[in-house]
Amino acid sequence: MDDADEKENVENIDLDEPEGSEAGEESAGAGADAKPKKKKPGKKNSRKKLIALYILLGISIAAVIVCAVGLGLELYTARKSIAYYETLNADIEKRPGTTVNPGNPGNSTAAAVTPGTPSTERPQLPSGNTPDAVGDLPVIKDDNWVPYVNFEALGERFPGIVAWIKLDGTLLDYPVMQGTDNAFYLSHLPDGTRDRAGSVFLDYRNSPDFSDKNSLVYGHMSKVGEMFGALKEYRNQAFYDAHPVINLYTAEHDYEIVLIAGYLVDSGVETPPLSFSNDAAFERYIANLKSRSVFRSAVGADAGDRLVCLCTCAYDFTNARLVIVGKLVEVSWTAGGSMLTQ
Repeated sequence: MDDADEKENVENIDLDEPEGSEAGEESAGAGADAKPKKKKPGKKNSRKKLIALYILLGISIAAVIVCAVGLGLELYTARKSIAYYETLNADIEKRPGTTVNPGNPGNSTAAAVTPGTPSTERPQLPSGNTPDAVGDLPVIKDDNWVPYVNFEALGERFPGIVAWIKLDGTLLDYPVMQGTDNAFYLSHLPDGTRDRAGSVFLDYRNSPDFSDKNSLVYGHMSKVGEMFGALKEYRNQAFYDAHPVINLYTAEHDYEIVLIAGYLVDSGVETPPLSFSNDAAFERYIANLKSRSVFRSAVGADAGDRLVCLCTCAYDFTNARLVIVGKLVEVSWTAGGSMLTQ
């Protein structure tokens, strides 16, 4: 029992003369042998309990309202973000910016073209593709084809764009931005509009061409699935087995991020390194993250490989971050739509 309860119980014991003339007379008539009587719980005590009950009810209702508002705001932000990026994706030409490895003997008849530039020779269409209405290059409907991302045109609208990232079968299909710090694109869309969804962005300390030993790419974790929300699925082995590769396109090259591991990190204690002092340090890092990985991958990395770390929030503990790590593998494409790994 706490002090308040003890005080309240003491107050309920009436050691003075009860109010009212009759009660007073009875008390007086009782004489010296009269004993104090306990006062029955009255309206004052009941009123206190009722007030406390109302306060608790009010707090509960307020908590429900806050949660509902928060969820509604998140859903609104998610829908707004999805609509924005769907409109942006609609502007991307679905043409093959195909490249061909001339040294590949299996493609000696295919015409080589430069990255990001549509072939001047109509490619042989994979099954299911048809020419577009204007008789230009074919409309691409097959997932084997890399979309032609016109970085020159997008750069005029979004000066901070450095790449495009895509994970097939998910909402992860976004431009990758880079600012002068790691704060701006946390709360701004690629066009600079302030928005809680933010953008996917490359660490400002990294080279924009992904030539660093380790490039860090950030994005918000969303329960709805947009931005880097799909990355939480890599905590399920089956998802990794179905999606072991993430596509990354730049103005100069097309890449696959071949996934090696995914691990949880306390951002207040540890952050992925941008570089390594030597090959041995690189190898120790790979061994460490594979030992902590949330999925099993047979893919390793050599000292000459470049890494990409996709970093997003996790909610396992304070400052938790989920980091999905892969190595960059450059790919090119034949005029027939086949991928060639460099």
